[in-house]
Order: sequence, then structure tokens, then C-alpha cells
Amino acid sequence: MDRLIYGANWYCDETKQWQRVDETTLPVLEREMVQYVMGGGYFGLDLPAEIRPLSCEQTVNGEYEDLRVHFGRDPGDWTTLRYFQKLINVFPASSNGDVNPTTPTPARALGRVVFLKGLLTSYTPGAVKGLKASAATRLRWQSIVLYHDIVDGRTIHKFDAQNNILIIDGQNYTAEHNRLLAI
Repeated sequence: MDRLIYGANWYCDETKQWQRVDETTLPVLEREMVQYVMGGGYFGLDLPAEIRPLSCEQTVNGEYEDLRVHFGRDPGDWTTLRYFQKLINVFPASSNGDVNPTTPTPARALGRVVFLKGLLTSYTPGAVKGLKASAATRLRWQSIVLYHDIVDGRTIHKFDAQNNILIIDGQNYTAEHNRLLAI
């Protein structure tokens, strides 16, 4: 058992959300597919095209105007989100499974940070029943122009729409493409 999520937190611009956050769902990573059939061929292929637009959802406990003020902004007036995770390896590679090891091996923790830049496009206030909230406040972020996922200091993915940059596992997939098209 490795890479288990063992805690998370997020910031909206400079405001820490850890005491407010109920749940966070990071963007689904998915590509558009284009059907391709070779002339005279018997077989069709689905070939990957552009990455689909990203969205992120969060729920918070309570009503916060410092979050609500991000709703209604125009493109260019982006909001930066930073999401932090602690990942643990329950059975580190150095452990051998002994019940009473002579040298205990603590679970190794890894840090994950995801940077997002986009717009708050939906803000749904939580429901109230009697004296208490019966549902959390829901936020939806879209028009995400920057997605940068870093685990233990290593870039896993970076999608930068403004600069047409796609980095996967530290490799810039768009460098040659951008050079050939003079982007």
C-alpha cells in the first residue's frame, strides 16, 4: 500500500482553507479522441487530440465572502488555487514485513502540490435546516489555464494553455511542436 492520501489542504489565492474544506475533487485528465480510418483500411483508430477542458470542484463548510468574491470574474482575472496532499507509503520498500523489526521503518511521506489557475464559475450556497447547515457550500472552477502537478519536487504534469506547454513526467512534449510552429 503506497501513495495513500493522508491529509490535504488548499489555498484560494492567499487564503488558507484547511479549517473550512469538506471535500476537493481535482480535475479529470482526459483527451479528446479523433476517429481515423486509413484509405482502404479495415480498421478504425481513435487517436488522441487536445486535452479536454479542466474543471475542479470543492465543498466547504460555511459561507465565506472571501471565496464568493471570486465568482463572476472575466477571463484574465484568474484565481490561483494551490492544493496540497500528504501521501504515505504504509509498507516502505525498506521494510521486510517482520512483526518485530530490530530497526523500525517509519512510513515515508511524500508531498504533492497542484497549482491551478482559473475562474470560479459556480457557487452554490449550502442548505440550512433549522439552526444548522444541512449541506456544504459547493464551488466549481473552470476555464483552467494552468494545471501544474508536482510530487516530491518532480513535475508530473504541467498544462499551460497561455504558453501552449505540455509537460509529462518532466519532459516537455510541446517544445518541438512550438518550435516548428513558431509559437
